[in-house]
Amino acid sequence: MAGGGVVEAVSMLDGRIVAVGSTDQVVGSAGDGAEVVDLHGAAVLPGFIETHMHPVMVGLGMAEAVTSTPPHKTVADVVASLADFAAARPEGSPITSWGYDDSGIAERRHLTRHDLDLATTTHPVRVQHSSGHIAYVNTLVLERAGIDRHTPDPTGGRIVRDDAGEPTGELQEPAAIAMVGRQFPAPGPDDLVDAIERVAARCLSVGVTSAHDLFVTHPGQLSAMAAARDSGRLGIRFTPYLAWHLLDGLLAGDIAVAPDDWLRIGGLKLISDGSIQGYTACLSAPYFDRPDATGVAVLAAEELTDLVRRSHDAGVQVAVHTNGDAAIDVALDAIEAAISSAPERDHRHRLEHVQTVREDQLDRIAAAGILPSVFVNHVYYWGDRHRDRFLGPERAARISPLRSVVDRGMTFGLHCDCPVTPVDPLFTISAAVNRVTSSGRELGPEQRISPAEALRGYTSDAARFSFEEDVKGTIEPGKLADLVVLDSDPCAVEPAAIAEIGVQHTIVGGEVRFSR
Repeated sequence: MAGGGVVEAVSMLDGRIVAVGSTDQVVGSAGDGAEVVDLHGAAVLPGFIETHMHPVMVGLGMAEAVTSTPPHKTVADVVASLADFAAARPEGSPITSWGYDDSGIAERRHLTRHDLDLATTTHPVRVQHSSGHIAYVNTLVLERAGIDRHTPDPTGGRIVRDDAGEPTGELQEPAAIAMVGRQFPAPGPDDLVDAIERVAARCLSVGVTSAHDLFVTHPGQLSAMAAARDSGRLGIRFTPYLAWHLLDGLLAGDIAVAPDDWLRIGGLKLISDGSIQGYTACLSAPYFDRPDATGVAVLAAEELTDLVRRSHDAGVQVAVHTNGDAAIDVALDAIEAAISSAPERDHRHRLEHVQTVREDQLDRIAAAGILPSVFVNHVYYWGDRHRDRFLGPERAARISPLRSVVDRGMTFGLHCDCPVTPVDPLFTISAAVNRVTSSGRELGPEQRISPAEALRGYTSDAARFSFEEDVKGTIEPGKLADLVVLDSDPCAVEPAAIAEIGVQHTIVGGEVRFSR
């Protein structure tokens, strides 16, 4: 697939595409040293660009305790897994895990400190919810942090309490989770490089050749990416976005990396609200089953507006996490105010997830030239719960409204937000095309898009998010030789079969880095 067309062969030299076309044409035009790849009728696409994931976090999690659901089906299963993991660790050593999802457990509830105490009372335990906005800790962690019934909620976070006012062990949003952070030491430089190498291998196995890291919280993570690149262990191309507290260092030049085709800083990441699953996404109308709840603002509107303005004035792209429509309003107000002073600038500011974006907001997004990166996997993983619990049928049917996005002619991205959901572009493309929930029910079928349209969100449109459309996103001479070879063409199979297409090879810079 080259700019929407079909080719038989590709020649590559020095990591770039030299020629595309028929086998005879490519062989005839290939110069000395060029490698000609005969595709043998396989479906070849530009390498997938994952516009929103957390690769360092994923790589670290691959060495942690497993609490994800599936494979676990009950709270007891999770507790047993943690107990086994703790038994093999020195007493007192911290235990971390990622991936628990209360919607995937028979009990349909969050973990408590009492659950985690059954696994161990001698190891500090922190389990992250799959949404990334909730953490569960055992009693030992709460006691060491001094968190009790008298501890106030931090600004932008929440300590969940039981009917008696005692902390349950559930902490919501980064501000609350940070209260126990000192008990879980940050990984060292070697750990980070190992994690990057692990996650790169996973990305390659599903055809991802470039990934945007949408929350680099410490300069050491950036240094580890550079070290992995310089030692040949990076595997795929990375575009990190720095957490907002690093803005001063970024603007001062204290936080930097030598940019090249493998690694370059994308911009600044800000978080406006939380997740719908945790009742912390900011909605303009209350939750369907919680009329008392409308969400939690992680960054106050005034602070968000100031950060966006400072970034825009310095020519720094911003990417703002916005799940709820009220949070989208706040982010749009901030971005529109910032760009009004320099409307001619090609800013390409981003909104991340835009799960409950309204039609009037899409008009504003389009008019301002803002790029939405859509987390359409919500339809499959949480669509049933959004319909029946969190949002109700009407709002749930409109989550991730990609047809409305495409019909406006907007540039958009698709993403997995891994480790929130697994990195697998073909699955995400399938979710956009089919809009079927995990129970097999359709959710908002009028918002479906075609396979060709969905592919844009992982290729040509995705390249624009990082200002790299001149070197990525299509198969054309002069562009980076980043390709994925598939068993079948996603545009030619039945829509229901897209997620089952296999990856044969993944090529980065003209080098085959994964083969099945």
